[in-house]
Amino acid sequence: MMHEDAIPPAENIPVHHLLELVPLGAFQSDAEGNVFFVNGRMENIWGLTREELLGKGWMKIAYEEDLPRISSILQEMLAERKEIFDFIYRIRHPLNGIRYLKANAKFEFDPSGVPLHYTGFVEDVTAQIEQGQALKSMNEELERANSLLDASQEISQNGGWEYDLRTNQIFWTKQTYLINGVSADFVPTFEDVLSFCDEGYADILKRSVERAIEHRIPYDFEFRHISRAGVKKWMRAIGIPIIRNNEVVALRGALMDISKIKEDELIVREAKELLEHSHLLLDVSQRLSDTAGWEADLKTGKVFWTKQNYFLYEVDDDFIPDLDNTRAFYEPDDRARMDQVVGEAIRQQIPYDIELQLTTAKGNKKWVRAIGMPVVKAGEVVVVKGALMDITRIKKVEQELIAAKNIAENAAKAKTDFLSVMSHEIRTPLNGIIGISNLLKLNHTLDQEEYIRSLIFSADHLLRLINDILDLTKIESDKLELLEAEVNFAELVSNIKSQFKSLAEAKGILLKSFVDDDIPDRLIADPVRLGQILNNLVSNAIKFTEQGTVTIMLRLTAETKDRATVHFSVKDTGIGIPQEMHETIFESFKQLQQASHRKHAGTGLGLTITQRLAQLHNSNIFIKSAAGEGAEFYFEMSFLRANDQNSPAKFVRNDALAHFEKKLTGLRILFAEDNPINVLVARKQLEYFGVVPDCVYNGQEALTMLENNSYHVALLDLHMPSIDGYALAEIVRRQYPDTHIIIFTADIMTEVRTRLAKLHVYDILNKPVTSEKMYEVLLNVARDRKIVE
Repeated sequence: MMHEDAIPPAENIPVHHLLELVPLGAFQSDAEGNVFFVNGRMENIWGLTREELLGKGWMKIAYEEDLPRISSILQEMLAERKEIFDFIYRIRHPLNGIRYLKANAKFEFDPSGVPLHYTGFVEDVTAQIEQGQALKSMNEELERANSLLDASQEISQNGGWEYDLRTNQIFWTKQTYLINGVSADFVPTFEDVLSFCDEGYADILKRSVERAIEHRIPYDFEFRHISRAGVKKWMRAIGIPIIRNNEVVALRGALMDISKIKEDELIVREAKELLEHSHLLLDVSQRLSDTAGWEADLKTGKVFWTKQNYFLYEVDDDFIPDLDNTRAFYEPDDRARMDQVVGEAIRQQIPYDIELQLTTAKGNKKWVRAIGMPVVKAGEVVVVKGALMDITRIKKVEQELIAAKNIAENAAKAKTDFLSVMSHEIRTPLNGIIGISNLLKLNHTLDQEEYIRSLIFSADHLLRLINDILDLTKIESDKLELLEAEVNFAELVSNIKSQFKSLAEAKGILLKSFVDDDIPDRLIADPVRLGQILNNLVSNAIKFTEQGTVTIMLRLTAETKDRATVHFSVKDTGIGIPQEMHETIFESFKQLQQASHRKHAGTGLGLTITQRLAQLHNSNIFIKSAAGEGAEFYFEMSFLRANDQNSPAKFVRNDALAHFEKKLTGLRILFAEDNPINVLVARKQLEYFGVVPDCVYNGQEALTMLENNSYHVALLDLHMPSIDGYALAEIVRRQYPDTHIIIFTADIMTEVRTRLAKLHVYDILNKPVTSEKMYEVLLNVARDRKIVE
């Protein structure tokens, strides 16, 4: 019976157990390279577990380039039926990196010669391979160094030397002879070496050599060198003691021509001085411009400031800035915004430019403009640099300007609101006056005709006064727009002449007109504003002329295929205007102040508005006149020629609307107006047209009528109690879409039309309204609803 600690004979131990005892990596694999056994040592060599190595698992960390070679060796061994083979290959060890492995293996064949498997041993030979490679590299480098020494010294113009202390001999390389300017057969001594030093440097070299020998240390110094040919250069001398058996036996070193370096040093020194001067100028310029430069290293977190930053943040000169304490100066909201903007700039690698507010170390509030530029290296932002500008004064001025702008806007709004209210308040009763006057004009006695005419004249004068003030306000606020139409100038002048004919005849003045036949019949213009210019000029001419003539003249001065330029002139034989007043008469609220003509009432706005209207047409009105010699006002304007492609709607005066009694019978109208007089006037006008309107006095009553009746038209005042015209118009448009909305208002400001346009309401009758205008708007609705033809 065998003792339990006895070792059994080797032939009785299983193969795998034996392989576990081998101090090398051991494995067994089939002929295809599928591993079915590895020992523990093999796991350490490969850095993989047994489970990972089995099958083809060992191949996953083997070099792919080596696998074809391994496969080729195996195939060759099998083809030649060789039992034993070896090869070296590489793996990528999970922990130790690249390793070189040497494999020895033996094939096992069955009796018929078919390979069954092979058993192999693996050894890590990385150290041997690397040592061999290093040795080979060193030998190659040594050979290369020896072969290149003379060539490199010749190229670099550096000379080599060795001083043998035992024989007192000095060896020079070829370049050293060239540096010293002597032939190759020159045999140098130490005294010769010293003689090549400029005055004062020989003693330094001698002491350096003695110190190197005594203390066994190298020396390195610069000196002025003089060759045998007298050429002076700056040289750098380096010497190293050679020690053998604890004794300095030689000195070995080199001579380097550093003349160019010395020249560069001089340039650098001068540049440094210039740079220091520039830095001084930079500090001064940044101080004057309140601008500070900075740079932040994102890798180290270090921040560099120019001097001006310390003034800006009001910190001491020993303050050390970094990313955190710099951020702390900024307000919390601005700090978050700065982080967001800077972060985005770094991500997108783009510059940024923002305004921020900070609190200095002394507690002062400042506004700064922060500009930053990311610096990118290898596709990554490594540094951000930029500038800070103190814009506190600018922001203060901006805030003052904003405050002034708000004051001006509030004043303008107050002015607009005032004009709107005054326009409404004046036009509302004026509508009643003019309306009743026109109703009386339709039916009056002969004795009443003069009173009615005077009443209408006074009302019209007051209306013109209001319109002049509002027109001037619109022009000054750039809210007066030109509305273009196709115009026949001969017809326009004829209508203006007809309008003033009776007034001229009443004063015994001859009103004449002349229109050049060469002026094209079809031109594009704003007939209302152009007519207003001519109306004002003709009205003034008649007003200041007691006898003689007033002449309207239009003359063609230039013409192209697309445009025509017309010269307009209104000339009178009146009192004339002194030369010194030619400019002031175009100013607001200025009138000709001559004692003999103070009887002419007016606001002095006519010529101001006329000039502004001309300027809207890119023109100016000029004057020729002298006291007592009459006056001529003239201007030129260029107009686009109308054709079938570009022509807007043709401008036609509705002078034929004088006979419209009972022409709108059948039109159903709801009229909402809170002023009883306006209700009376409008109802009488509508009844004259043949319309019997339902009249209500507020918005709530209007809604009740709309619920119980159907209407073609809702004629609505804007300013009513309960529900105003804006709200009422919105309700009608939404709930009663078949009812056409017409606004009847004394508020004629531009903002009103804009607000109504947003409600899709475009028909507006401005108080005071003429019967002709009211009839024209209602007629369009009646024709649209097929009530009249």
